[in-house]
Amino acid sequence: MPHSILRMFKWPVSCGVACLLTLLSITSPAYATRIRDVARLHNEKQRELTGLGLIVGLKGTGDGGDSMVTMRPLREMLKKFDDPVLLDKELKNANNVALVSISVKIPAQGAHIGDKLDVHVSALAGAKSLEGGRLFITPLLVPLPDQKIILGRASGEVTLNDKNIPTVGVVKVGGILEMDMPPEEEIIDRFTLILQPQAANPETASTIADQINEDVSPQTDGKPVAKAQNGTAVEVLIPKAERDNVTAFVARIRSLPLPNIPGPAKVTINTKTKTIIFTEEVELAPTMISHGGLTITVTAPKQNSNPPGSQVPFIVLDAHRTGMAKLRDLEAAFNLLKVSSDDRIAIVKLLHSSNVLKCELEIE
Repeated sequence: MPHSILRMFKWPVSCGVACLLTLLSITSPAYATRIRDVARLHNEKQRELTGLGLIVGLKGTGDGGDSMVTMRPLREMLKKFDDPVLLDKELKNANNVALVSISVKIPAQGAHIGDKLDVHVSALAGAKSLEGGRLFITPLLVPLPDQKIILGRASGEVTLNDKNIPTVGVVKVGGILEMDMPPEEEIIDRFTLILQPQAANPETASTIADQINEDVSPQTDGKPVAKAQNGTAVEVLIPKAERDNVTAFVARIRSLPLPNIPGPAKVTINTKTKTIIFTEEVELAPTMISHGGLTITVTAPKQNSNPPGSQVPFIVLDAHRTGMAKLRDLEAAFNLLKVSSDDRIAIVKLLHSSNVLKCELEIE
């Protein structure tokens, strides 16, 4: 099989070495090594509870007074505590109150009565800041217009997420569930594994199905129970002997290790930190590119020696003769010749734009 040789000529006029670029080769598998790391259960859907509440105790940064959208719920709240407001003008200076939207995310695996969760709050009207305020007791509801069941309550001191965005904050573990919220779909005799978007492809789905079938083969006399439906899902039929303890079986299946699954060839350039991160699979096609005082030549093996009379050294990068030079080999040559950071970035971009670098390029 033809292999590639990469020659790097560095002339004295090449750029200086003010700051060397870091190239990080990702040689580990593109994905984690267990099924649970690349796929979730179909019934693991993250849900959200919502509500409208009042932040009280603000130091004049609320939206009360002129904001009737805030005054109405404040007036109703006071009525519930036997302190009815007879005239709106009684609240005209109540700028220590702000109307907020509330959201609480339920874990994908579900939650139980008494669990405490973070509450995210965002100002709805004209509040300037929620800093120093406290969320008054507020019911948590399913965000559906036809369901008004109270599933929990939220209250507590507000902490800003970002001082530069004072109208958004969080009440740490301020939401308490008053009802169990199990996964929406109960597993009885089968379940579906949904691949995470970054791992979704036919190869990974087939590998997962093969691993599951191999694991349960002694229980099923070799009959397969897992099938890759497409590149995004794997359906698993639970063996009859395992249906009395479905939870344990699902946990065992999700903990099965996966062999190394090569991910897509990808290069990421961070222009701020001057770092290049690339996967093991990135290859270089035969080419010749000049940049500044640097010339890169990737050639066929017949050209694996210097031209007659040439005094310019060359470096063989495809030592294993796989057919193409790897970007990791170019990294080693960069380090050997002490190529500057800007030159490295420019060369990698040029190689990609010329379709020599066989990968996906992402620039941050």
